[in-house]
Amino acid sequence: MSGPSRAPTLADVATAAGVSLSTASLAFSGNKPVSAATRERVVAAAAALGYSGPNPLARNLRQGRSGVVGIAVGQLSTAFRDPAALAMLDAISEVLGASGLGLLLMSDDDDHARLPLDAVIYDICGRETWAAYDDLVARDVPLVVVEGPAWPGATHIDIDHRSGSAALAAHLHDLGHRRVGTVTLAASHPQREREAGLREVFPEATVVGACDSDVAAAQALVTGWFARSGDATAIVCQSDVQAAGVVLEARRRGIRVPEDLSVAGFDGVATPWLDLELTTVVQPLAGKGRTTAEAALARIRGTAVDDVVLPVELRIGDSTGPA
Repeated sequence: MSGPSRAPTLADVATAAGVSLSTASLAFSGNKPVSAATRERVVAAAAALGYSGPNPLARNLRQGRSGVVGIAVGQLSTAFRDPAALAMLDAISEVLGASGLGLLLMSDDDDHARLPLDAVIYDICGRETWAAYDDLVARDVPLVVVEGPAWPGATHIDIDHRSGSAALAAHLHDLGHRRVGTVTLAASHPQREREAGLREVFPEATVVGACDSDVAAAQALVTGWFARSGDATAIVCQSDVQAAGVVLEARRRGIRVPEDLSVAGFDGVATPWLDLELTTVVQPLAGKGRTTAEAALARIRGTAVDDVVLPVELRIGDSTGPA
């Protein structure tokens, strides 16, 4: 019995097309002019042999590149549960994929950042130190930081957390609310800025507690608070997923939203498990992802990139009403 057939190579294509190996390579790469007739002959030979083209990884390595951009997202399980994170990752992968680059998802405690990556995107809310940072700087790896620490040498992509939260707080104040609680994210730049915006209007706002952007975690957090006091007329959450958890727990206790309690969030993600539209601060999740990926591509090319702060917008839904 004969063994498996060998995969066709570029040399096989060159032989079949009657051209030199270098001419066949140029026909694929397009780096130098090759006549249309020669290119058509090479492409036809490749199709007949089932040759899909040169190995992009090998080509990138010859150019001193890996063809891969790393993105540190903290705990991978948490990132895949958060619709805001998924929307951004989708946009990043779309832009990088269109440029022929792969995306490597990394946790915040592994050594993947020490791989030969073309660039690294740091997107870990709540983590403001990273052992890999010094290594990346030493190797001159382009670094793009999303809503994170102001590290020297990195390009920073952010959103206007504070003004968005302040606009949301002003909306609640106009509705007559004075006793306001807040559910926050873990200590981080977004958490501090969103809370600062809230306190521009409600300096005495009560911190209910902090948790991940997770429905069950938010429900568990407010369960004890409702039992202890829970005398606020409105709860402002730092993510829509948290807000959904608060709405569900309030209803479980017979508290009507928004008649008895107003609840607001942040992000502008879809919450199909609720039968009402949340009042929230909408951030440009896909736009943030595209901007981040484009900054990484520019840094890979050696182009200087300015820091970016993207605008947000208040969206009034059905989850807030008069105090």
